[in-house]
Amino acid sequence: MDRTFYKELPDLILGFTKSLRVENSYKFKPLKKGITKNGESLSLGFSCYALKIYYMTGELSNFKENELDGWAKYINSFQAHNDNYLTDYFIDPIYEKYYTSVFSKETVTSLTKNILNNFTNKNYDSKKIKLQKGLAAETKQALATLAEIGKSNSNKIEFEHKSFKEIELYLDSLDWSKPWSAGGQFSSFCIYSTTQNLKYEQNLLNYVGKLADPVSGSYFKETPNSSREFINGGMKIISGLDWLDEEIHYPSKLIDYCLDNKPILEGCDIVDFVYVLFKCSQQSNHRKIEISKLFVELLDDIQKLFIEDLGGYSYFHNKSQTHYYGVPISRGLNTPDLHGSLLCLWAVLMILKFLEIGNPNWNIIKP
Repeated sequence: MDRTFYKELPDLILGFTKSLRVENSYKFKPLKKGITKNGESLSLGFSCYALKIYYMTGELSNFKENELDGWAKYINSFQAHNDNYLTDYFIDPIYEKYYTSVFSKETVTSLTKNILNNFTNKNYDSKKIKLQKGLAAETKQALATLAEIGKSNSNKIEFEHKSFKEIELYLDSLDWSKPWSAGGQFSSFCIYSTTQNLKYEQNLLNYVGKLADPVSGSYFKETPNSSREFINGGMKIISGLDWLDEEIHYPSKLIDYCLDNKPILEGCDIVDFVYVLFKCSQQSNHRKIEISKLFVELLDDIQKLFIEDLGGYSYFHNKSQTHYYGVPISRGLNTPDLHGSLLCLWAVLMILKFLEIGNPNWNIIKP
C-alpha cells in the first residue's frame, strides 16, 4: 500500500472536482469526456456530489460562512413549491423534462414495459413511477447533503404519508426479498424523520428490528437470491440506522457474511461493502485482522478505477458512469467521473480510518 499516494489522494480528487466546476457557480459537470447534453444540463445531483467531496476532504474549513450559505441556498433553490408530485420536493427541471418529454427514449421504453405488464406477469416500473422514485432519491440526497454541513431545507416537505401507520403500510407493500431497493425506502424515511422533525425514529427502529436476520446479520423478510442483495440491502438499512444514531442488530454475523462474499469491481458495490464492514467493525471487534487484510486488498482493487492523468475515479472499470437515475449523462468512455470519484474516495477514507492511518481533517459522510 502506497501511503504517500493515499495521503495525497483527497487533494487529487478535490482538484478533479474543482475542474468540473462551471465557472464560479455551484454547478458541476459529472465528467469531462463523452458527456451528453443532459449530462451538461443537470445540476442538483452533481452539486450535491461535489459538496460531499468538499466536505470529505476538509475543504469546507477554508470556506467563509457566506460561501457555504450560498451553496446551501443554491441546493434549496431546487425545492419546487407545487403539488405536481409532492410539495417542496427537490426537483431538477432538466431531470423532470427528460421523463415528461414525449420524445425521450424513456417514453418508448415505458410504453414497451406497459405492454409487457399487460401480457406477462412482469411488473416493470412505469415512466411516472420512475420519475417519482428519482425525485424522491434526489430529495433524500439534497436533505442528507444539507444536514451533513449543518444546514437545512428552506421549506418543510409535505409528504404523501401523513402518519407512521401509512408509512408502515407502504413499507409492508415493498418486496423485501429485494432489500437493496426496499431498504433504500426505509433509509429515506429515517432521513426524513430526522431532518424534517417527524419524530418517527422509535417507530422506524421497531419496524427494522423485525427485519433483522440473526443468521446473516442482514435485513429482509424473504431470503434474497444474491449476495449483492444481502450486502447492498444491508447497507441501505444500516445507513438509515446511521441517521437514527442506532446500532446494527447483528454486526458480527454480517461481518462473517461480508468476508465470505467479496464485491464486484463497481463503485456502488465496493462502497456498500466497505461501508457495511466499517460500520459493523465500529460495534464489534470480530475478525478485525481479517478485515484489515481484506481492506488492504480492496484498496488495490479500487486503485484499478483510478485514472491517473485526470486525478479521479471512474464508476466502472475502464468506463465512466453512463446514467443518472435513468437519464443518460455520458457515452461511457474510459474516463473518471464525479460520482465514481465520490464513492471511491468515501470507501478509501473509511478504510484508512479503520486502519488508523487517516487524517483527522478528513470526514466520513452519512449516505
